Amino acid sequence: MSIRSCCPLPKERAELPGTAGEHRPAARWGTRTRFPQDLIDKAVNRLGILGLLSAAAYPLLHYGIRFVIPDEILRATPLPPAYFLATWGAIGSGVAIYVLTRSRKLKPDLMLDVGLIFEVVGAFFIGLIEASRFSVDTHVDAGPGGIALWITLFVLVVPNTLGKTALAALTSASMGPIGLIVAAYANQQPPPAPFLFLVTSFPNLLAVAIAIILSRFVYSLGTDVSRAREMGSYKLVELLGRGGMGEVWRAEHRLLARPAAIKLIQPEVLGCSDSKETVIVKRRFEREAQATAMLSSPHTIDLYDFGLTEDGAFYYVMELLQGVDLETLVDKYGPVSSERAAYLLAQVCSSLEEAHQSGLVHRDIKPANIYTCRYGLDYDFIKVLDFGIVKSTGELTEQTKLTNVNGATGTPGFMAPEIALGKEVDARADIYAVGCVGYWLLTGKLVFEEETFIATMLAHAQKAPVPPSSRSEIAIPPQLEKLVMSCLEKEPQRRPSSAGEIRRAISQYGLGDSWNPERAEKWWRLHMPEKTIAGAQIEVREHGLQANAQQI
Repeated sequence: MSIRSCCPLPKERAELPGTAGEHRPAARWGTRTRFPQDLIDKAVNRLGILGLLSAAAYPLLHYGIRFVIPDEILRATPLPPAYFLATWGAIGSGVAIYVLTRSRKLKPDLMLDVGLIFEVVGAFFIGLIEASRFSVDTHVDAGPGGIALWITLFVLVVPNTLGKTALAALTSASMGPIGLIVAAYANQQPPPAPFLFLVTSFPNLLAVAIAIILSRFVYSLGTDVSRAREMGSYKLVELLGRGGMGEVWRAEHRLLARPAAIKLIQPEVLGCSDSKETVIVKRRFEREAQATAMLSSPHTIDLYDFGLTEDGAFYYVMELLQGVDLETLVDKYGPVSSERAAYLLAQVCSSLEEAHQSGLVHRDIKPANIYTCRYGLDYDFIKVLDFGIVKSTGELTEQTKLTNVNGATGTPGFMAPEIALGKEVDARADIYAVGCVGYWLLTGKLVFEEETFIATMLAHAQKAPVPPSSRSEIAIPPQLEKLVMSCLEKEPQRRPSSAGEIRRAISQYGLGDSWNPERAEKWWRLHMPEKTIAGAQIEVREHGLQANAQQI
């Protein structure tokens, strides 16, 4: 996925003195691949599964043979000591590698190198078992054996660099002759005949050649993916989540090592069914990304860059936040106190006030698009996200040219009546959504909880909302309830005229004054002591790296 980056945006921060020519220290030789981190993690998981399967295979084969071969034959041909040595060694090594991969005590790329050691050890035990079949009385089969299969399978399951793969494969192939020698010594038999070394070596060397060829293809695919994930000055590090709108990745600036969140949006999600519509949406995307980047409110997420991939996907590069969205906040901890709700809403309105004055309407204000953060030394610092579907309130003819309307845009639970009915939309649609967000914070419930999207949209257009105080056990000041209900008026002209009016009303009545920085910090230290990394509707816990995508 190569990237055509658009012009840098005004919010791109200048490089710090002395950092432009600096690079991170290179990893030690032998412990680093050029694969993307998520592919390395998947390879480690496969290595663990392979170890577990190999450990289970030996007892299954051993006892399975007893069901097929009559007891009198088994008693007549007792198993040699080398067989039991190999079986228990193989089981132990398989279990050990499985436990090691699950413990995550070693770095993933180092774990892949340990996996190559496991390949050699496994080949040795396979060689011991196969050596037990050779005697002066048995027919010699010159076909490929277990080691050849093991070498070929391993390169597909656990990829690595070409040099390390070739070294491990050659060493594994040598375990055939070594197994003959060890088995003869352990079973107290005469030394193996010289031709047996050739019989055991040739198929394994052929498998080595195949493994080297396969390794070159597999590794080149991995490095191609790694190069494709370098988006201009940013490199994709880890997939955080995937949803209906596309994918969100954690990324880093290559020179500054600054973390960022990159959101990829597929063109079909934006209604691009042909090349003409793609051009229209691309122009709108670029115009609105540039307008969003000009917003300087500290409560609007920083947009660093944007662009278009070769396969037509749009992408945003945004700041990575430490926090949780308001949807998850209420779902996990319940409705917030009235003073905290007012405190959070005032910050949301501060972001929207600047956007509206710049001629932008967000159109999808909802709890999942609003993050409360630990931002520097501040707690409960609001960031409004996802200005990606904002709509300019500029000249109507320009709207007609650049906007492709395939239906109502937004989320039904927070959709203004005029959006649901397909009427003309302005900044007061966001005011309605702010009322819905306030209702959610105070009650933990949607304004209208209908069974379908259509029914919800119709309810917003036709039904009168129930006051939040009748659906919540927390005390809600009359002034705050009146403010929320005024935002939920069906007619746009009856709502507050601007986001600034809401913010000033909250300040005038002192509705959020008692939620001071000390209380906010105390709440965070009590309920969220762990550091969470979040960005673009993503919450990721560092321990376990479990991503929770919120309607990406």
